Amino acid sequence: MLTVGLTGGISSGKSTITSWFLEKGIIVLDADEIVRQLQKPGSPLLNDLAREFGSNVILETGELARDVLGSIIFHDEVAKQKLNDMIHPLVKKKLVEGIEQAKACGEQLVILDVPLLFESGFESLVDETLVIYVSRDIQVKRLMQRDQIGEDYALAKINSQMSLEKKRDRADYVINNERSIRELRTQFEQMFEMLWEKACQLSSN
Repeated sequence: MLTVGLTGGISSGKSTITSWFLEKGIIVLDADEIVRQLQKPGSPLLNDLAREFGSNVILETGELARDVLGSIIFHDEVAKQKLNDMIHPLVKKKLVEGIEQAKACGEQLVILDVPLLFESGFESLVDETLVIYVSRDIQVKRLMQRDQIGEDYALAKINSQMSLEKKRDRADYVINNERSIRELRTQFEQMFEMLWEKACQLSSN
């Protein structure tokens, strides 16, 4: 089985690529979805977050107040690291369980959709890494348009992650999303064919 780590940056187009893998019937283990499940109302993690960052990170409905938690960690590297230390081991455990389950079911190709693949060290879980790349200027413009925010806020959000240039340089494969959706689809199909062929070779060995 071939395990591929898919990552990118904010507004790079990673979600589109993920949806196309799903269209082809490929299992995608989504780190963000795992985090959402771990943070459900009443969960041990949510209780731990309230103890660490204050009870106001939980809404009256029992759900996580994402904006409140985000404002706490956004400009505080120590708080951000504490949050990562609490969440990343739990996410890694779930990803490993998902990989093992897919392997047991005879899957040939599995995608790990992890926004912080390199930052969290999760590339150790995969055989290959795939980055969806756009230039910084395009990333800023797309994020401003998507979230209806100003340039300074967009830059602050982008700067909170490893740059796409660094991710691109560390990746085994890169898809460039600076042109049309049609061009993006063409690149995806070529990439998928390559990955599927490699996955089938691994399965036959």
